[in-house]
Amino acid sequence: MRIAMLSLHTSPMQQPGSGDAGGMNVYIQNLSFALGALGHEVHMITRTAEDSESLQVAEGVWMHQVQIAAHQQLSKEELPGIIDPAVSAISAHLRGLAFDIIHAHYWLSGLVGLELSREFDAPLILSMHTSAAAKEFESGLPEPGPRKEAERQLLSQAARIIANTPVEARQLARFYQVEHHKLDVVLPGVNHRIFHPEQDKLCRPLGPDDLHLVYAGRLQPLKGAHVMLEAMGIARRQHPELRVTASLFGALSGSADYDLRQLVRRENLTDLVRFFDPLKPSQLATVFANADVVAVPSLSETFGLVAAEAQACGTPVLANAVGGLSYAVSDGYSGWLMPEPDPQLWAQKLVELAQNPQLVTQAGHAALEHSGEFTWERAAVASLASYRMAHSALAS
Repeated sequence: MRIAMLSLHTSPMQQPGSGDAGGMNVYIQNLSFALGALGHEVHMITRTAEDSESLQVAEGVWMHQVQIAAHQQLSKEELPGIIDPAVSAISAHLRGLAFDIIHAHYWLSGLVGLELSREFDAPLILSMHTSAAAKEFESGLPEPGPRKEAERQLLSQAARIIANTPVEARQLARFYQVEHHKLDVVLPGVNHRIFHPEQDKLCRPLGPDDLHLVYAGRLQPLKGAHVMLEAMGIARRQHPELRVTASLFGALSGSADYDLRQLVRRENLTDLVRFFDPLKPSQLATVFANADVVAVPSLSETFGLVAAEAQACGTPVLANAVGGLSYAVSDGYSGWLMPEPDPQLWAQKLVELAQNPQLVTQAGHAALEHSGEFTWERAAVASLASYRMAHSALAS
């Protein structure tokens, strides 16, 4: 098959944890590489404000950066205004190619993919990764009305929809009335050649401690790092004899007034918390393997690739029971799920884990076993099944 993989608002090759780049980037890149390794031809397509460029990046996989809205630095919120120019520019750039499948990721790419599917006479497969209605329901944060209406249109017109977990599939059926026969569940994977327990030992920069946490991701309210930090402050006030430390790897994304460093000072945690830039996957794997617990305090999460990658390194995860995290983490086995993003509940769990290191060790062994469920090869095979159903339906 020849597959167009659309990611309009952020490049699949961009460093996760910076700007708008996150788990979706990891998903698209690794799925594309796995499909290429199986003998298919994949063309990843994204927007650039600079000159267009095409480059083969792996076996059977090309990266096309297409100039759209030249020399304009547009936020994600401004991208709906350039859908028509994006369709024209991508069509011109890919002229001469015929596609069997258009696979769009996120609603912005879906708007472009819907037009391209008509132009190339190829079925549109849609992966939402996050939907406005589910995000509002879980986080309480409002989403723009036009986005919800666009998502409703896309979900009704796409040939098939790929959900990351059964949880997401149920959300799409509940909030958007997507018919079950159009939904396929494809669990994301983990690159186990990179994320594994046998990593170099890393000296912790904060000295000896009872429990060392790692957070990796964008620094924005939805990702919930403030919940973890507030919990650490509560734990310190209630149990000053315990030393719970944290390393945060990521860059500020979105709201400039989301000041976690000020929160650290207010909670009297300056000697316990350090901030670092986003890391490449191989470096992040080392950090995960050397942590006691990886924290994923997101208020909403379609899957939570960080949780899966951490467990593949033999490190348990502490997360909120939202979205796909309730599927990515086996509660009480490979990690622990908080029923709500309450700093007080988080503080109680941090104290329990700091006082009982054997719980962390046991969960670490279970985390490694649980992570075996998630491979990109399996995700590629499941995606191909969805593609073939869409292609057969179009042919008939």
